[in-house]
Amino acid sequence: MEKSHFIIVALGDSLTVGYRFSDPYALDPRVPYSARLERMIRARLGVLGRGIQAFVINGGINGDSTDGMLKRFEKDVALEKPDVVVVWAGMNDLGSGRSLDYILGNLRRLYVACRGIKAEPVACTLTPINHTSSLMRELNDMIRSNCTKEGITLVDLFSFLADDGGNLRSEYSDDGVHLTALGYGRVAEAVLEVLTPIFERE
Repeated sequence: MEKSHFIIVALGDSLTVGYRFSDPYALDPRVPYSARLERMIRARLGVLGRGIQAFVINGGINGDSTDGMLKRFEKDVALEKPDVVVVWAGMNDLGSGRSLDYILGNLRRLYVACRGIKAEPVACTLTPINHTSSLMRELNDMIRSNCTKEGITLVDLFSFLADDGGNLRSEYSDDGVHLTALGYGRVAEAVLEVLTPIFERE
């Protein structure tokens, strides 16, 4: 039977939720990158004349860590039976002082869990902040290296949102960490670029 739908789970923390510092209680469903990504994919599939419906499920939780994502993987990811899981995680782990090896270990467990439910994992580098630390740069290098080694698709969000000095571009954030609507739109564009070859082959 020909596939009729394509499901993506966006797994992450407040950045995936779509939190905005300037308007933290806003319930605008158009702001999270997942909502924008869903519209973009549907438009692309329409242009291609494909009869596949795309759904992007927001699996973000404010303040979540890689430990939390592993604990809720079955409920929030596996039960959705996704084709792809976009894993954007590690910022809160860094903030709580977890070691880089610990964070990468959990990320690798998340990627393995995705493959265990026959979903394609898509890894993301952490987005830059107002004053990007050397630890974040090192973790991103570790994520890139692991993706190359394990054959995991990577969205290099850091490169998409960083200025020439490796810090978060001012127009993409109003608190130096979380993004503006413009910033979340940029994330959606970056993820779409990487996902397009995946959903086009379905």
